Amino acid sequence: MRWVGIALALSFLWYALAQVSLGDHLVLRASKDGGVPVSWSAPLSLLEGNWRSKELKGEIEFEPEAAPPEEIGALLPELARGTTLTIHVGHEGKGSIDGIELDGVEVRPGLSSILKSADGNTLPLGLAALIFATLLINTRWWLLLHAAGCPTSWLNALRITYTGLFFNVILPGLSGGDLARGWIAARGHPERRSAAVVTVVADRVFGLWAMTLVALAAVSTSDLRFESLRLPVAAAAAGLTLAWVVYSLEGPRRWLRLQERLKRLPKGSVLVDLDRVGQELAQRPKVVLCALGLSFANHFTSALAIFWLARGLGEEVSFHQILVISTVANTLSAIPLAPGGLGVGEILFGGLFRMAGGSWALGVGTSLAWRLELLAVGLIGGLASLLPGGREMRQEFRAAAKGDPVVEDSQGNQSTSETSQKDPPLGPEESTPVSSP
Repeated sequence: MRWVGIALALSFLWYALAQVSLGDHLVLRASKDGGVPVSWSAPLSLLEGNWRSKELKGEIEFEPEAAPPEEIGALLPELARGTTLTIHVGHEGKGSIDGIELDGVEVRPGLSSILKSADGNTLPLGLAALIFATLLINTRWWLLLHAAGCPTSWLNALRITYTGLFFNVILPGLSGGDLARGWIAARGHPERRSAAVVTVVADRVFGLWAMTLVALAAVSTSDLRFESLRLPVAAAAAGLTLAWVVYSLEGPRRWLRLQERLKRLPKGSVLVDLDRVGQELAQRPKVVLCALGLSFANHFTSALAIFWLARGLGEEVSFHQILVISTVANTLSAIPLAPGGLGVGEILFGGLFRMAGGSWALGVGTSLAWRLELLAVGLIGGLASLLPGGREMRQEFRAAAKGDPVVEDSQGNQSTSETSQKDPPLGPEESTPVSSP
């Protein structure tokens, strides 16, 4: 199945990149006698300025069969292949060619121009915002660990989180290192093994639930360009909210006979135990609200990181639009079609940027830049596995990737087929435990 996912990812990525031109294009729009404007585009070789400039010169290239339509040809009768044009890009998409006003003048950059003109000053801002977002994610998981009776220090949780990000980079298919995080947390708390695993699931659920709520708020307050997204986003947010209400309330659970159904499933006793711990968390409103609050902050911070990346590449989109794009794209990318949503995210970013009035190429470029920054954070996380005690952590993550079970010896110590029973378990650090919230 992993090879199928990789094949799908490469197919999606190929499709996204196939829509991106390597070279620049000039797009002109004009109408005749007040009729509907007609668009025409042709390859452009810039001679002066770059695609961001308001005033630039370039040489246009097109084949005879791709000559401009009558509406544009009437205004620019001398327009021919190899013609050097003086281009002015005005406000609201309007502009002029050699001083002749048109309904629309746009220079659409190719991938090479986007990379050449990237503003290196904004990219570190995006990375800083992403790192802060990972700290919020870690704080949410640390809170859930304490609430579930698996206390550990914030720094120890951070170390596990960042190591998970690292292994997610080198072993595509682990969703944010979630599986391995759960196993390591369970190893550190053998008496609360189910609780430790549930915290990882709850961490993912709160993040996804909050993301759909942020997406709903952003889409509902946006302009008509995102109107087609309102119904599906509202359905997703309402569905997750309803699922949480049904799960957390005793009445619907009893009506659905949830525990009886779980017992009849394979490994039913384990599922019932996990459900019991999940109920304990669900019945603590302060924990739920704190987890949702941290999730909201994480999604706004992630959107800010993507906003700086888009601005650095030259896309003039608002933060509100980026909030819509990032939450919708990241929610759909969570559907396990391809490892890490590779290719899926690029198609979504390209399409949503185009929906916002921007460029598909800049949307794909922003998505790829976002992945590169996630890669950078993951490599930073690799340093966590080089700290004292990192050998055991690396063994645990490799075992999780292979699906090796965590076993328990006669003394209650857990290990995998790759770990030595002489290694100390990775549990709470020697700091004073913080009381559960």
